[in-house]
Amino acid sequence: MALAWVRQRPGVTSVIIGPRTLDQLDGTLTGFALDLPADAISRLDEISAARA
Repeated sequence: MALAWVRQRPGVTSVIIGPRTLDQLDGTLTGFALDLPADAISRLDEISAARA
């Protein structure tokens, strides 16, 4: 979910990943295939802003 959220943020042109194993890579690639709905992105933006 975190990768999907970061990937869908305006201004983000790349996401750096660092898997150590093929299993980690498989899990990471799932995040790139996920498209979050607008309401989920808005809620994650709110949570992120509260921690800044």
